[in-house]
Amino acid sequence: MARNDEFFLNHWIGYYGRELGEENLFVYLDGEDQPIPQKAGKANVIHNKRVAEHVVAAEKRRCGFLSEVAAKLLDTYDLVIGVDADEFLIVDPACGKSLAEYLSSIHIATSVSGLGLDVGQKLGTEEQLQDSKPFLSQRQYAYISSRYTKPSVISRPVRWGSGFHRVKGHNFRIDPNLYLLHFGAVDYDMIMARFKDKDRMTT
Repeated sequence: MARNDEFFLNHWIGYYGRELGEENLFVYLDGEDQPIPQKAGKANVIHNKRVAEHVVAAEKRRCGFLSEVAAKLLDTYDLVIGVDADEFLIVDPACGKSLAEYLSSIHIATSVSGLGLDVGQKLGTEEQLQDSKPFLSQRQYAYISSRYTKPSVISRPVRWGSGFHRVKGHNFRIDPNLYLLHFGAVDYDMIMARFKDKDRMTT
């Protein structure tokens, strides 16, 4: 679920569309005023009515809603991946497998996590992010982050906590070949622009 996030949504759809097929992607836009992402392709894009409320209550409601959506999707799919628009679950290239191939090859009792890497910009060394180039060709630094080591992949209905950071009632397992790359702090100017977005700040 996203709001005012077309930049990342276009990249998100591009990546997961290649890995899983665009028709298997589900994007929930927070607000009927939100435009369909320019590169939506065959992705399922659904508008949700925006509810103005405190950020904590909004996040709790959002993850409750997405947990219910995931439970219904598991009637059709073997696995569901729940991530934000600026998060990209990848397989170690040394495995030589696509994301779908790798996830299909491992046992997932309830959920599995990739090691969280919070990718950032080294000011004075790395330039402003260019939309036309792959992110990782422009960024070389990241923090290993427990915050982004999330139980993103589930094999049965669960109740995600706020931000997908935990699954209620279950421990989580970190797979040695999976990484969750968080790009929310990938560009300083982009971060500053977000702080100026009054629509975001009033949530």
